[in-house]
Amino acid sequence: MSLILGTLTVSGGVTAGEFEPKSHAVVGCPGAMFTQQARVFDAITICATEKVGMDKLHHAANVTAKWLDNNDDGIVDEPALLPALRQQGAMLFMSAEGFSDEAFDILMPELEHRVGQDLAANETAPMIGRDASQEEIHHLIVNAGWQFVYPQVFSSQKDQASALYQQWEKAEAAGYYDYGDPTCDDECKTVEFFYLATAAYLGSDADLKSDEMRIKDRRSLRQRLPGIVDLMESSDYHYPTYIWPDGQYQHANNIRYYGTDR
Repeated sequence: MSLILGTLTVSGGVTAGEFEPKSHAVVGCPGAMFTQQARVFDAITICATEKVGMDKLHHAANVTAKWLDNNDDGIVDEPALLPALRQQGAMLFMSAEGFSDEAFDILMPELEHRVGQDLAANETAPMIGRDASQEEIHHLIVNAGWQFVYPQVFSSQKDQASALYQQWEKAEAAGYYDYGDPTCDDECKTVEFFYLATAAYLGSDADLKSDEMRIKDRRSLRQRLPGIVDLMESSDYHYPTYIWPDGQYQHANNIRYYGTDR
């Protein structure tokens, strides 16, 4: 099965030496640049450089766990996701402020056979501004999990014409959603739309300040795009519909840390 190639953000404001090979690199992360690792439900690996603070790694791991165990009972809500995430090699790459061109070149071969997503520590639970961790981790779980387990419902591929893809088309045609990034194709826009629709459903106001998504809450979503609400609330699977992941997760036994003493 061909895998989705994760998109990494290349940043010019990186810390010198952050991406050089480390003698104490953790096993299971590519490129020998990562010294810290978290395994969430033994299904998603988070690889972090030494410049990523412990608090940022913990926050990202807790957000990941909460997307999977949204009702916070210690058990993954949709068990079918776990084998898919493992098969696709789902991996989140964390750096201080984004990856350099050289780091990107090192990671690219590894991403040919796994689904990857990046996340910068400086945009993870910042003191001021929106927390980007929920979005990037949601993208990873959708791309490596939901799309593969239920392609007729969640695929972002045009030729699949999934229920989600059709809801994105409907939202864009009605003027409810508009993503103006010229580098983002229809597949990308579908994934972005799904995240913002989820933000509206679960009440993440910080994600809805822009005009990309013009439906701002669950009630309006149900009135204007009832199909996307039906998709989220379907009894055929268990999509996260309980609470917005805020970095708090009480079942620490579902997350294992490696590398620096945690």
